[in-house]
Amino acid sequence: MASIFDEEPKARCPDCNQSLTFVRTRSHEKRWYCYGCEKYVDHLPEAPQIKENHARIDALAGLQVVDSHGILVGRVRKAIPSDSGDIKSLLLSVDKEQFKTLLEDRDLSREFEISHDKIATVGDIVILADVFSPSSLAPPKPADAPHGAGWCRKCGAQLLSGAKHCIKCGTLLDSTVCASCGSTNPTEAMFCKNCGNKLT
Repeated sequence: MASIFDEEPKARCPDCNQSLTFVRTRSHEKRWYCYGCEKYVDHLPEAPQIKENHARIDALAGLQVVDSHGILVGRVRKAIPSDSGDIKSLLLSVDKEQFKTLLEDRDLSREFEISHDKIATVGDIVILADVFSPSSLAPPKPADAPHGAGWCRKCGAQLLSGAKHCIKCGTLLDSTVCASCGSTNPTEAMFCKNCGNKLT
């Protein structure tokens, strides 16, 4: 399946008119390079093929987005092109109810930008390079500062995942924090009430 990443527009150096090559720099950025002038060329007059790539990028809006495990995350709200006509990033709108709840628990917007290096494939759908996890974007917000779901109510120390007692003061905890999603569950719970993962 052809990817929009593979289709690089042909361009010429504005100084010497030789063909430019699209190269990946040490910082994993893709930039035009002129071997005749031996320099990077960042500002090119917009070529017809670049305009065509911009039109293809605009057509990505509305595509479904799944993570690397095939879990439906949401849809592309808008694709943001780079100067060269490649995808710079995608504005993702999270549709899945479970993810919406987790994002709201962390005071995060349901729309956020995903850079091109986090995108594995673009075709009939967009596949992310990693598993989508709101808990990796931000920790859950504490219930009351500073003593919340991940904090001991007695001494304020941070609790270890799956702990039944505070390691600082020894207080018995009446709830367990899920390592996957950060939700607070009763100590007797075997599975998380929010994401269903097994509690340790």
